[in-house]
Amino acid sequence: MTVSYLELSFIFVACIQIAYWIMWLIGVVKIKPPAHQEPSHGVSVVIAANNEFENLRHLIPLLLKQTYDNFEIIVVDDRSSDGTYDYLLGLSAQEAKLKILTVRALPDHLNGKKYALTLGIKSAKYDQILLTDADCNPLSNEWIRCFAGSWNDKTSFVLGFSEYKQQKGLLNYFIRFETILTGIQYLSAAVFGKPYMGVGRNLSYSKTLFLSKKGFHGFQGITGGDDDLFVNKYANGSNTNVQLGPNSVIFSIPKSSLSDFITQKIRHLSVGKHYSSKSKVILGFFMFTWLAIWAIAPFEMLSTPNLMVPSIILLVRFMLMGATISVFKRKTGAKLSLLGLILLD
Repeated sequence: MTVSYLELSFIFVACIQIAYWIMWLIGVVKIKPPAHQEPSHGVSVVIAANNEFENLRHLIPLLLKQTYDNFEIIVVDDRSSDGTYDYLLGLSAQEAKLKILTVRALPDHLNGKKYALTLGIKSAKYDQILLTDADCNPLSNEWIRCFAGSWNDKTSFVLGFSEYKQQKGLLNYFIRFETILTGIQYLSAAVFGKPYMGVGRNLSYSKTLFLSKKGFHGFQGITGGDDDLFVNKYANGSNTNVQLGPNSVIFSIPKSSLSDFITQKIRHLSVGKHYSSKSKVILGFFMFTWLAIWAIAPFEMLSTPNLMVPSIILLVRFMLMGATISVFKRKTGAKLSLLGLILLD
């Protein structure tokens, strides 16, 4: 029996895909909650806000209701003109945990959000910095406690997961699917000792490390990357922990138009080119083989005399993907119908 180049190509990319999904599944399964402890060290929550008055009205009360005792909230008002400062000023007079910093003008050649975060981190009282965005909300009043519990003397990074709110429409489903897929990849990689990114909506790192590395030096002028590039450059298997559970998840409202989503993805992809070579190869090869398997599969199905083999291969791959996403959903409480995977895959 002769095997065509088409069959060999299909089997090759399919085996690579199956190997990737086995790796992702093992990684997700291996994510365990930290050993039970009652942390008491301080945590500084830092938020950069540019004209986020309405969002902050929802977020700050949720943060103030957190059950963890030893924390502060630092909001850096980044040149806002929508009443943000007045709101924060009035609230800070009542809440000792809330601290306000204001950026009146942005120095030349600096990125606004990175500059605001740098000011906030420098002024933090505690070494553990916990980042989120103004348009995000913690799903639990245990959020800070979860991240504090994942911190120890060797920790410089704690990576968390941030999901998007479920809404109607295919675009929303795709955004949530893509967010879960990204979370599976970077959190599994961290479990295997190869962290390459985090998301600034739910990320913790050390103030000491940040200052020792001169903050965002080297990518200060890049739009975006305040989260993933810093992790990609300085996180490693010995200084990084993963915090994954329903009580540690942050959620936000996703883009509602295709053009806004595409613009956001282009920005994210442009940051990805600054990743380490190893990270780019691993992630790039995963996406290449994913596209390749569906580019080759129709021709393989039409040309092969025996549909059983390619059908079984595709089914095994799909079952592994479904199992991985199911385990991830169970650990995070994320909602995503597996029926839609048939279309999106």
